Amino acid sequence: MPVNRNALIRFRTIDECLKNRQRRWTLEDLIEACSEALYEYEGIDKGVSRRTVQMDLQLMRSDKLGYNAPILVLEKKYYTYEDPNYSITNIPLTKQDLGKLTEVVEILRQFKGFSHFQELSGKVQRLENKIHTAKTNQEPIIDFEKNDHLKGLEHIET
Repeated sequence: MPVNRNALIRFRTIDECLKNRQRRWTLEDLIEACSEALYEYEGIDKGVSRRTVQMDLQLMRSDKLGYNAPILVLEKKYYTYEDPNYSITNIPLTKQDLGKLTEVVEILRQFKGFSHFQELSGKVQRLENKIHTAKTNQEPIIDFEKNDHLKGLEHIET
């Protein structure tokens, strides 16, 4: 995870550029794109240095942030992803991540009856569905809707 919002903006901008195979991206193009994105999102107009973008590319390639981005340099000048479908936003969860998220869902489920957490219950259910989908690698065939506002619901065993 990037250490600050500016780094996150740069990483996402570089990612969008490298995913776009309709254009060949030089280091100068990436610097310009990052500078424009920082100005657009944060109002920072001093630009991005060459060294910053080079370090961002190096970090994206490494395992330090978990990206392991397959970034290629073509003709010693142009940057692109080796895998055309790769994106830093599509990194799959590991079994360890799924285990931790399952524990989090179990903890959040304990707050189900509290009135302050009513809007949280739908989010917990969606998170639980996403975890199940990630573990089994298949979408649910039948998905049952739940109505927590139904009268007499407390008399039905779950």
